[in-house]
Amino acid sequence: MAFTTMTAPDQHVLSLLPYEPVKASSPDESPEQDTVEPLKKAAPPLVMATMNVVLITPELSTAPPKPMPALNALVPSADINSQPRECAICFEKSQAKNLCGSTTCGSFFCNGCVQMYLQIKIQDGQVRRIRCPGLGCTAILSSHHIHGHVTTDHFQRYLELKEKVRSGRVCPPCGQPVTSTGRKIHCQACTATTCGDCGEPYHLFGCKDVSYKTWRQQTEHDVRSCPNCHVDIEKHGGCTHMVCTHCEFEFCWLCRVSWDRHTDAMCKPLAFLESESTSLGPNAPIRAVTKSIVVVAATGVAAVSVGIAAAIAPPVLLYNGVKSLLHRRKQAKAIKKLESLRKLQAAA
Repeated sequence: MAFTTMTAPDQHVLSLLPYEPVKASSPDESPEQDTVEPLKKAAPPLVMATMNVVLITPELSTAPPKPMPALNALVPSADINSQPRECAICFEKSQAKNLCGSTTCGSFFCNGCVQMYLQIKIQDGQVRRIRCPGLGCTAILSSHHIHGHVTTDHFQRYLELKEKVRSGRVCPPCGQPVTSTGRKIHCQACTATTCGDCGEPYHLFGCKDVSYKTWRQQTEHDVRSCPNCHVDIEKHGGCTHMVCTHCEFEFCWLCRVSWDRHTDAMCKPLAFLESESTSLGPNAPIRAVTKSIVVVAATGVAAVSVGIAAAIAPPVLLYNGVKSLLHRRKQAKAIKKLESLRKLQAAA
């Protein structure tokens, strides 16, 4: 792999050029060439794929670089190896023309499996950082490679979701991303003017008004804020395990506790206490005691209700039975009387 370095007043640019095979060394070659050749021979086969990655770093920076996931490239298998390979997703062997390979982890995938994987990610809204489908691979797929494996409609949806995640603000009526930064948001797509704080039509009064509180109570089950970045999230079915597309924070929809500390036993029946107890922390003892008291009280109320129902049910059933019997007898007498009148009319 050849490296070229270009210097500028304030930055270094490192380009990774396409891999070129190294010829066998000859006695005339210098010792420097002999020391570089083994590194080139040891390079994995996937390095032969075309790559053009540019890394820009400040020239005078002395701080250690932050760890960043590598940019992954899904390239056609025919560019790497023409032999049939096993797909790392469906575990079926396919011809090279139907496969693509990862330049990061060395895995191979069917074109259909990659397309399905990317479409599911886009449909679920997880477009901020789509990782390589290879097992344990943390490399991020670029928009260029995603475009080459999905349909035009899915890629357009991918770009729209990326813009929403980037801006962090969308128009409530139409869902299109907006660039307004103030409280008054004007959407160029649907021409609606809304409040950037509460999402309601723009109003001069504060969002803490009674009407706003009423609206929030009505939409509490469908719209909630991410506990980590406080971006509003709208839920349409599914389980309670949520992943914020803005910051990728995983939490429970009911109690909004981080998913790695979440327990169903303390969450599902008592999620309504979360808004009153978040300041105490999800594991605060006082919150656990409060939930236990509520559970005991709810159980007692349920037991009393069952007892009252069991005591009232027999008299009510008896009353309804007697009432129905009297009604049937009265109806039978009326029918007999009507038949007698018809017989008299026929005899006359």
